[in-house]
Amino acid sequence: MIATIIAFLLPSILTTRPMVDEIKTLQTMVDGNAKSLPVIDIKGERSIEISFDYLADSPPWLSYTLVHCDAQWQPDQLSEAEYVAGFMPVTIDEVSESFNTLVPYAHYSITLPSDEVRLTASGNYALLVHPESKPNELLAIATFAVSEELAVVSGTIDGNTDIDYHQQHQQLSLEVAWRESQLPYLDAASDVRLAITQNHRSATRRIVDHPTTIEAGRATYEHRPELIFEAGNHYRRFEMTNGRYAGLGVARVGYSDGIYLAELQADQPRSSGAYLHDSHNHGRYVVHALGADDETTEADYFKALFWLKAPAQLDREGIYLQGDFTYGQYAEPQRMHYDPQRDIYWGEQMLKQGAYDYQYLVGGKAAAIEGNHYETSNQYEAYVYYRPHGARYDRLLGAYQMGQ
Repeated sequence: MIATIIAFLLPSILTTRPMVDEIKTLQTMVDGNAKSLPVIDIKGERSIEISFDYLADSPPWLSYTLVHCDAQWQPDQLSEAEYVAGFMPVTIDEVSESFNTLVPYAHYSITLPSDEVRLTASGNYALLVHPESKPNELLAIATFAVSEELAVVSGTIDGNTDIDYHQQHQQLSLEVAWRESQLPYLDAASDVRLAITQNHRSATRRIVDHPTTIEAGRATYEHRPELIFEAGNHYRRFEMTNGRYAGLGVARVGYSDGIYLAELQADQPRSSGAYLHDSHNHGRYVVHALGADDETTEADYFKALFWLKAPAQLDREGIYLQGDFTYGQYAEPQRMHYDPQRDIYWGEQMLKQGAYDYQYLVGGKAAAIEGNHYETSNQYEAYVYYRPHGARYDRLLGAYQMGQ
């Protein structure tokens, strides 16, 4: 019942993101691996941990509620009893207060499945964090999926695309296979849809409804416009792991108004010129603090100051920071501000000590500043949803991550 009430207050498309400034470093990990897809199996052999920090001197009591979603990440019509074994909401009792940090916070952790909660339906899930006594006050959304693992996905990434040859795009070819004995009535032409994202960015999400060819227990998806993506460029990187020393990509560190500062080296556009390979983590970040015994509670927060030399006219459309730490948001906190006196853009972010990937987007795209290079190492994620005629929800048959 509570999930139904909260669902009316949600945005139509659900993505992982804090809803209040006090919540930072919202992450999902499967079996402790931050690089894996946020997908667990219906049998409960893998577990997912959702964690975040709440910046405050005294941590509040928080709870969570689970909402089942369709393939488009919209709340569906299933009742709680149809997708979860357990009672909602659930109090978050794994809470640890920060130790010896300039910025006080509490670290919250949720593990699923648990003794209290077992997920009984496959598909997409949104975990909604709210105050224990105020279930209608939404503080954060964390999304993940549960797979039946009845379909196997494989594929390739090619710079030779249907619109250009080794220039600015990458094209996917995908194959989905299943056992007909397990899914005897599956009709890939009408009942299956693929969802594809690049570097786990919700803004790049594509839906592919119809396969190119169908065989017994197999469907192929290729030469489809939905499978062509702008190639982008490798992510920029910086590290802030110690309040006294400047790490990778940091020009100087300091201290002001009770918080550490990290002023990054000024960035330049990369839209022209040849592609220069660099290792990166596809937009992710890793919490790390030198000398800490427990980084979840001993890593401090700092203010990162970004600088970018770019044309002034881009300010009309807006230049936005993008990385996992921005949660796919394009609003004022992520926007770079143009300083006409210094002819440079600047932006600030409150982050936890660690190593970060980031890039600059204009109109949600990398072309204007980062450029597009077919050689770029990208990751692509494919989700296989199954909804036969008359079914009430989208089942997830399998998920696959490809690319280095």
